[in-house]
Amino acid sequence: MHQSTTTHYPELSDVELIELLFTLGDGLGIEVINEIVDRGSRMIPYLYVIVSDKTTWTRPVPEWWAVVHATYTLGAFESADTLTALLASLRWADAFDSEWVVEDMPSIFGKLGKDAFGPLSAILRDVAAGWGARSIAISAMAATTITAPFLRDSFFDLAAKIVADHTEPVPLRQTAANVLLDFRCEEHRSVLVKFGTEEEQRREEIPDYEGAFYSWEVDEFLSSEESESDIDFYNRDWLIFYDPEERERRRDYWAEEKKRVGQSYPEHPDFQSEKYVALCPCGSGMDYSECCMKKIH
Repeated sequence: MHQSTTTHYPELSDVELIELLFTLGDGLGIEVINEIVDRGSRMIPYLYVIVSDKTTWTRPVPEWWAVVHATYTLGAFESADTLTALLASLRWADAFDSEWVVEDMPSIFGKLGKDAFGPLSAILRDVAAGWGARSIAISAMAATTITAPFLRDSFFDLAAKIVADHTEPVPLRQTAANVLLDFRCEEHRSVLVKFGTEEEQRREEIPDYEGAFYSWEVDEFLSSEESESDIDFYNRDWLIFYDPEERERRRDYWAEEKKRVGQSYPEHPDFQSEKYVALCPCGSGMDYSECCMKKIH
């Protein structure tokens, strides 16, 4: 269990502590996260309320950052007690394209191992969830096999079936195929080669199409030694977000962007207005595809 190093935070009530997630923006320190985790499971319902409420995912900054902090804190518990809240966060993060949350979901669920596998597989089977949520789920399931290796064979067989299933959405099949490559699943080589051939055909038919990989690349991927970089995505430390160096880098980045866009930079963008509908909800003033989609931490 983490120990808080700041004497101020233990003096706050539970509600006052949770309010900091809404007021301190992306400058929140790790001490707050540590204090919440130190207080134990009684804090989980507060975090659940944040991530399960649709309106918190559309608030203006700095309140918008609360969903990111709440998700990261839930992950820091590394407890099955947080599963319901994390599953809610997964679905809303997908619905609102919150890449800050989406990119760390696999490693967060991965720490829960077998406890997360069943609930994630339920999302994967739920066609109504959409290919985005299902893709997050399959990546997270892959991450659980790192801490629960006995799940690997059955999971990778399932992933291979998705890759081979032409009725499944292509983006979901791409995610499943990349998982098989990342984990060097040579037993599914034929499925991967066939999918790579499909990607070649799509590239010929669709202008500017970029496939996940192509047939001639499969053997090269599978024959290379598995390195840490291959599974970094499934094993990343999401709490690096709170490192002082990362916080300083974000401050410098936002300051430069504010200078670049000048008066058009919104301090508190109205996310319901047509004017700001394409702007990143982090408040940078940039188009979402050029900002948090290319996550800088």
